[in-house]
Amino acid sequence: MSINKSIIILASIFMTFFIGLGYSNPSQAFAQNLNFTYYTSWGSAGEEDGQFDGQNDVDFFNGKVFVPDYANHRIQIFDPEGNFISKFGEGGEGDGQFHKASALSMDSEGNIYVADQFNYRIQKFDNNGTFLAKWGSEGEGDGQFLHPHVPANDATGKLFVTDRDHPSVQVFSTDGEFLYRWGSEGEGDSQLSNPESSIVDSLGNVYIADYGNDRIQKFSNDGTYLSQWGTKGVANGEFQGPSGLSIDSNDNIYVTDKNNNRVQVFTSNGEYITQFGGADAGEGQLLDPEGVGVDKDSGTVYVADTGNTRIVVFKPS
Repeated sequence: MSINKSIIILASIFMTFFIGLGYSNPSQAFAQNLNFTYYTSWGSAGEEDGQFDGQNDVDFFNGKVFVPDYANHRIQIFDPEGNFISKFGEGGEGDGQFHKASALSMDSEGNIYVADQFNYRIQKFDNNGTFLAKWGSEGEGDGQFLHPHVPANDATGKLFVTDRDHPSVQVFSTDGEFLYRWGSEGEGDSQLSNPESSIVDSLGNVYIADYGNDRIQKFSNDGTYLSQWGTKGVANGEFQGPSGLSIDSNDNIYVTDKNNNRVQVFTSNGEYITQFGGADAGEGQLLDPEGVGVDKDSGTVYVADTGNTRIVVFKPS
């Protein structure tokens, strides 16, 4: 048998083995050694550039860190070291204005989608903050919101928006066309209680931070229930208010466990990997963290440390 043929056979055995273990990506099998070290932090309470008033989310795209500055009604943009670059938005009801900018996400082209919470809508901007479109109004019907939260998007051009006060997931095109929805109030499979963030993996599966039920639920792209993990508590894999979600290049899921003052990391199947944080204001500690964003190239993690009014940065070690 030739060497090349032997390599191909071994590679096939390798893939079959790890897929059999439940890893959509075999590199997840080595993620159990994933650890994080505190790197830096920035921000303080206030209205000036680089200051915040209730930053609930953070995201990373193309070398920039985007922070929805909730009660200052704006989006601030920083470089990876925390140097202020620019901002857009102000208080109001007009195009490009916000009434509590609570969360955001980016699509593959760099367009920005902002949950404009008390204007009951989603607004779309280009990567420079230029207003492009908006949709939504107050209500419980299709395309309406009571408390819109993080709008996750997938590679096919769908946008998934959770509604904390009308527990459901609504799905739109990136132009705001309503497509379908799922979910209802409750504790059962596929039911939700105060859902917050959503995130989509490389296979199109959707993960929801089911805040009131202290769990993460996993759905197919069309809303079919697949699995869940987590219960109320303080142990590894337990939650007290899962809030923010992000995902790395290996489809590992990062969860801000708000009232446990930490970030927990899991495989896409819900297997616990690691955690970091701890309640206080010291270096590498967190207080009521709400949002999390991952640089998929470097693995650097940015946390919206809401209670300490800052962004805290961790690097894989």
